[in-house]
Amino acid sequence: MHSERFEDLAALQALGIPLGADAEEFARHLAGCEVCEALLVGFKESASALSMSAPRVRPSPAVRERLLRSLGPSVSPGHAAPAPAPARGPGSLARRIFAAAAALVLLLLLTDDARIRREREDLRSQRADLSDRLSTAEKSLARRDLQARVLESDDVRMLFLGGKDPQPQARAKVFWSAKARRGVLVAANLQPLQAGKQYELWVFSAGKPVPAGVFDVDPAGRVLVESPDMSTVDSAQKFAVTVEPRGGVPAPTGPIVLVGS
Repeated sequence: MHSERFEDLAALQALGIPLGADAEEFARHLAGCEVCEALLVGFKESASALSMSAPRVRPSPAVRERLLRSLGPSVSPGHAAPAPAPARGPGSLARRIFAAAAALVLLLLLTDDARIRREREDLRSQRADLSDRLSTAEKSLARRDLQARVLESDDVRMLFLGGKDPQPQARAKVFWSAKARRGVLVAANLQPLQAGKQYELWVFSAGKPVPAGVFDVDPAGRVLVESPDMSTVDSAQKFAVTVEPRGGVPAPTGPIVLVGS
C-alpha cells in the first residue's frame, strides 16, 4: 500500500543514502507502485541536475608547483608533464555541498507537493460526498413535509388499487387530498421492470387520465411515491398505474397493472 513513508524512502534512495533495514521492503514496494517509480525517477533527475551545476575550478599555479615538486627530481617544473586533473578546492567542495543540500530541499518540496495534491483531492472527494448527503437529506425532508401535508389533511381520502393482468397480485393504496391537490401512492408486489421502462401513475379527472409521476420499485416490488402538484385536477375520480417508456408519456400506452376508484 502506498504511503508517505515510501515517498521519503524514494527521496533518500535518489540521494544515494543507504536505506538499511528498509531496503528490501522498499524494493518490493517499488516493483508494484507506479507512483513511487515516477517519484524516484524525478528525484534522481533533480539531484543529478543540481549536483552537476557546480562549476569545476582550476588549481592555482602555486598548488601546481607544489604538486610537481612532491613527485621528486624526475619531474620538475620545467619538464613537460601531463597536466594534472583539476583539483577541488575548498570553494568547490562548498559549492557541491550546497548543491546537494539544494537537491535535498527540492526533493522535500516535491514530496510535500505530492502530499498536498493528494490531500486536496481527498478534500474535494469529501466535499462532494457531503454535498450529496446534504442533497439527499433535503429531498428526504421535502418528501416528509409533502407526506405530512397530504396525510394529515382533514380531507384526505384513501383509495385501494387492485392488480390487473399481467400483475394480478399487485396491491396499492392512494392517499389523496383535494385541498393539497396531491396524492401519495404506497404499492407492493409490483414486478421490477426491464431497462427502458417505468411505472406511471394516472389521475382520472372528468373521465380523462392526467399523468401524476413515474416511479421504479425496489427489488421486493415496493414503492412509496408522491405525485407532483396536480392543480389542474378538479376532482380525482379514479387512479391507475401503467407500464410506460422510461420518463413517462402524456397519455397511457402500456398495460394497466393497478386500478381503483
